[in-house]
Amino acid sequence: MTRAISFVAAAAVLATAALSGQDGRGGQATPASGVAAAGTLLDTYCAGCHSPAVKAGGLVIEASTLAGVREHRDVWEKSLRKLRGRQMPPPGSRQPSQAEIDGFVTWMEATLDAPDPGLAVAGHVPMQRLTRTEFATAVNDLLAIELDAAQVLPAEIEVHGFDNIASALGVSPAFLDQYVAAARAAARLAVGEPTPKVSVAAYQQHESGDQPLHTDGLPLGTRGGMKFRHTFPADGEYRFTIQDIGVDVYSRVLETRHTLILLVDGREVFRQSVGGSDDLRTVDRLGAPGRAEVMKRFADVPVQVKAGTYDIVVTFIERARVESDEFIGLIAGDAFSRGDREPRIQGGVQVVGPFNSPGVSETPSRQRVFVCHPERETAPGRRSAQREGDCARRIAANLARRAFRRPVTDADVDSLMPHFETGRKAGSFDSGIQHLVAAVLVSPDFLFRAIRTPASAVRLKADTTNAAFPLSDLELASRLSFFLWSQGPDEALLDAAAAGKLRSPDALRAQALRMLGDRRASALVRNFALKWLDVDNLKEVEPDPNLFPAFTDLLRRDMATEIQQFVASVLLEDRSVGDLVTADHTFINERLARHYGITTVLGPQFRRVTLPDARRHGVLGKGAVLLRTSYGDRTSPVIRGAWVMDKLMGTPPTPPPPDVETDLSTPKGEAPKTLRARLESHRSKAGCNQCHGVIDPIGLALENFDAIGRWRDRDVDARAPIDAKTTLPNGRVVDGPAELRAALFGGRDLFVRNFTEKLTMYALGRELEADDMPQVRAILRRSGTQNHTLSAIVSGIVSSDAFRYQSPPPKATAPQGQKD
Repeated sequence: MTRAISFVAAAAVLATAALSGQDGRGGQATPASGVAAAGTLLDTYCAGCHSPAVKAGGLVIEASTLAGVREHRDVWEKSLRKLRGRQMPPPGSRQPSQAEIDGFVTWMEATLDAPDPGLAVAGHVPMQRLTRTEFATAVNDLLAIELDAAQVLPAEIEVHGFDNIASALGVSPAFLDQYVAAARAAARLAVGEPTPKVSVAAYQQHESGDQPLHTDGLPLGTRGGMKFRHTFPADGEYRFTIQDIGVDVYSRVLETRHTLILLVDGREVFRQSVGGSDDLRTVDRLGAPGRAEVMKRFADVPVQVKAGTYDIVVTFIERARVESDEFIGLIAGDAFSRGDREPRIQGGVQVVGPFNSPGVSETPSRQRVFVCHPERETAPGRRSAQREGDCARRIAANLARRAFRRPVTDADVDSLMPHFETGRKAGSFDSGIQHLVAAVLVSPDFLFRAIRTPASAVRLKADTTNAAFPLSDLELASRLSFFLWSQGPDEALLDAAAAGKLRSPDALRAQALRMLGDRRASALVRNFALKWLDVDNLKEVEPDPNLFPAFTDLLRRDMATEIQQFVASVLLEDRSVGDLVTADHTFINERLARHYGITTVLGPQFRRVTLPDARRHGVLGKGAVLLRTSYGDRTSPVIRGAWVMDKLMGTPPTPPPPDVETDLSTPKGEAPKTLRARLESHRSKAGCNQCHGVIDPIGLALENFDAIGRWRDRDVDARAPIDAKTTLPNGRVVDGPAELRAALFGGRDLFVRNFTEKLTMYALGRELEADDMPQVRAILRRSGTQNHTLSAIVSGIVSSDAFRYQSPPPKATAPQGQKD
């Protein structure tokens, strides 16, 4: 790390106050804030294990070491994290009071945060490849297409849940081949195919349950059905086949007439009835051939469609339950009885085409790419080939400026034109542009973000040997846009950077606030928050269907929707980020409400509701978190406790040794015990209790939630009541999730501190180091004056030295005996 500019004055005030024995407000500091009190705490609680003789963990801590705190800031930052999480001293050892720990932490942080006048801290971020998410987001914005990164590019290596950490973004020949293939696919989608081949696409119905009811996201007045997006490569006729709607020789679906509709981009293009006396008679008389006769009317349905990507909906018109005598007497809400008599989309939909295509019309993507058309140019004296070349250069310059995230030069355009010429020779002008677009998307200027080290790095202090240097305006624009939007800068940001008006902290803050108000800021929810909380992929846990028959893919989808909308409501509405653990609202539909034991929510639509039960407040009460921190067959207080410590408290526990025993299943022949009893037996071993004595009490307080997030009062297997009362390492007794939340986060900035740290890491694209922590704490203090809102924290990050500066790459250490 390198120092090059001051932090905030607040850090100096705190440090000076701590060292002089004052509290920073003009009064005398408490005894816990002084050097003597810090030394007493170390001698009393730490020296026994960290003495020169014992040297636990290879670390020696004595009161005398306080004289060189800043020379060993990495050790003290780790120690502070352990203290905040009450991991040290370990359970079973003599424990300091919370007041003693708070006093020591306050003094130590003030000492570490004391600024070096004229210096700043900035780490080094190596050349950074676009992640697959950033690649797809940037390409889709550049070309107005919908490329699914997960379908064309491999998954990234994650660090602390994030996939944008530069040091983990490796590149191999095979990896680049996949990027090239993705670029070619994107170019084909954007330019279109004047003479496309007939292709077949099949979309399966994965949500067969609850189809007698209205499906959220489909038009009102309909029931059941499915929705998907399909890309039509050219204008022409496309043929749709609805493969199975539940018509069977022995089903009762045909007893009543129903109406199926097909919509393309919200426009009804097909309507057909099924059922009634004629269809019933046909199937009864002919059997399987009769069923095929009925289904023929839903095969190869011709529809004229313009090129583009559209929503496709196949659904049924909802009909009143009293329209037919057959439905009289049914119990309201008896979905099974209704479903037995009503058709449903079961086999999916097949799309074939295009047929008789006249070519490609002006799609949004073509409008984005083709800023000119050579056949429309009227330049006198210019031959057709010259007009094409001129137009191709304009297209190349326009694409390259946005793709390369900087103004382009003639040399940039010259390097792209051979690709156009190669494609033009093999086909039409459009073919040449398709090659040109692909070349832009595989250019290193697009695929990589690099901060160029000046030939002579700016030295802000004469005696520094590895001085930090400021990022250029264009480099700041890219860093800011990928931080907030996961894609390149828009025109407003790019123009400000090109004009040299972005380098000041005030300008960065103004742009950041503008960008947070844009819909693209929702990328922070998907790519930062959900990944940080490890709830971005709920398919990682598959509950045992024999133990949890009530759990369905629909319920999993509902949980994912709830957590995303809840997090978005806090972050994008600019509420205090602390509300993520305390807020009393959520977003649920009837199915999820029933799962939570709530009876006042009806219908499949998600809506915001206030939760009267404090046990469901914040992320600790959300089904997505409770599912993700369980096994498929049971809860896991260990996983849940470790998740709270890592994701919410920012004090991750020490990883278990590789040979640790994790099987808590009841041995054969023994009566089932509660999970708590099994954990207590495991924790009775001194070596295990050092970690589990901190982790398990947190997880046990959440034990009333089962593995799929339902509330329960009894352990069915052990035939015993759930006991969620537990004692935290600080001696505080809690009973259940509400008391746990109050004990861990009530009146403390533990969660907001961790949020700020992780958001800074995500913004920089690198892991934070000990030298970064004073800046994180400065951001935390400043945002506290604005209720720790997302905008306040983001403003602090983008105006920090860590964001605005870069240090040169670390100097390689030469082997012993070898000179540079």
